[in-house]
Amino acid sequence: MVATSLLGIGAVYGYARWRLDSITTVAASHLTKVGGSKTEQAQTSGGLPPENILLIGNETRAGQNGFGSPTLYSGSLSDIIMIVHLDPATGRASLLSIPRDLFVPMPAGSPVGPYQKIDAALNDGANGPNNLIAAITDDLGIPINHYIELKFDGAEAMVNALGGIRVDFPDQLYDATSRLRITATGCQLLGGAQALQLIRSRHVQYDAPGSPANPADWPADPQSDLSRIARDQLVMRILVKTAESEGFTNPLKLNSFLGALLSQVIIDPGLKGQLTKLVTHFRHLDPSTAPEITLPVTLVGGPSGYYYAGAAIGDVDFAVQPADNAAIAAWDAGSLPAPTVPSAVRVENLAGTYHLAAKTAAALNADGLAATAAGNLTVPASETETLIDYPPGGVADALAVEAHLQGAIVLRLDTTVAAGTVTVEAGSLLAGVPTSPTNPASASSTAPTQSPAAAQTVPTPGGQTPSPSTAYMANWEPRAC
Repeated sequence: MVATSLLGIGAVYGYARWRLDSITTVAASHLTKVGGSKTEQAQTSGGLPPENILLIGNETRAGQNGFGSPTLYSGSLSDIIMIVHLDPATGRASLLSIPRDLFVPMPAGSPVGPYQKIDAALNDGANGPNNLIAAITDDLGIPINHYIELKFDGAEAMVNALGGIRVDFPDQLYDATSRLRITATGCQLLGGAQALQLIRSRHVQYDAPGSPANPADWPADPQSDLSRIARDQLVMRILVKTAESEGFTNPLKLNSFLGALLSQVIIDPGLKGQLTKLVTHFRHLDPSTAPEITLPVTLVGGPSGYYYAGAAIGDVDFAVQPADNAAIAAWDAGSLPAPTVPSAVRVENLAGTYHLAAKTAAALNADGLAATAAGNLTVPASETETLIDYPPGGVADALAVEAHLQGAIVLRLDTTVAAGTVTVEAGSLLAGVPTSPTNPASASSTAPTQSPAAAQTVPTPGGQTPSPSTAYMANWEPRAC
């Protein structure tokens, strides 16, 4: 919402420029320097290289109005995790959403422990954005060049400053957790509090035909956080369109809108230094045309939630490969580095499955990789993701190995792994995909070469179908008026 809103005020930039100095900045050491590679230099336009901006919706209650006590909810979680890719050569933007429940390794020294849902990476005080950036870059391989963080009250105040936003509701909706209660159908005006309730809703119930009178007994949205991502994207588009139509024609509303936006935003100093160029270069950007991609996942948990190494994590999402890397490539084909083949691959058993390390090493050897089985590890859970451990600077090696495997797989930065090598901790949801005859040096970062039959055997929890990379909106979901 914040990045697109900033880009959308280009037409009145002469007025907005003086307000930019009020934006709070906090540096983040894990940001990737932009414009350094030859590819980026070739794609530079107007003095701007292509870049990725992380958008963080911070649900902290500290100092905020409503939505839970700051005493009970004192930490910070990222309700919204989106990455905007800006391509100055084409003047286009694309949006990648990361489900907040994605289960991943945390960066070294994270106060929430070595493994958690990715939204918990933000719970590190002032270092929260930096910790979340590290988790995304280390575990998914996506470089982050800048970030924008917005707190609860910022979104609410922005909507109120514009006099509300109009949303069409085909059915009545109810969410006890976010307090959303839509009692009428059709196009209606939402104030800031209601808009925030809609943004935060992940336990929505809807008034289907024949539903009982009590909304607590209505059918529930089975997609939870995945549906919320689609609703967040919808609200973002509506907000920007409203800012363009209302703010640009009303100086008082514009002043109030910018004040609400800029007072609740934290960005990195590098982004602040180039805002003038960004707004000018992308001033004609239409957010409704920006492709919106979501990382495919499968759900894990059940009545008692997911337990990992004895810790209760709650319901979590598992990654799905090669679908995740294919989605990243669809969002931005150049974000992941080109894979490079490591000199050696060590394979360990993290699932307790008989001979899993040996079988996985054999599959990798069949693909031409130098892999050896190295024994068993302590099994932390009944269902485990596969971890591909790589040394600093070795993400391209990890991606080359990942291209020959499929299932629930994430990367992990590990300073104990020798340079030029990779360690695979084989989890319970893993399959090797022999691609011979092929040259592993040409392995794609999006998906390995495989037959249609192999593509149908991606192991998932309970044989689930992975969630789609493009948002699906049920017929009861809200839409723009």
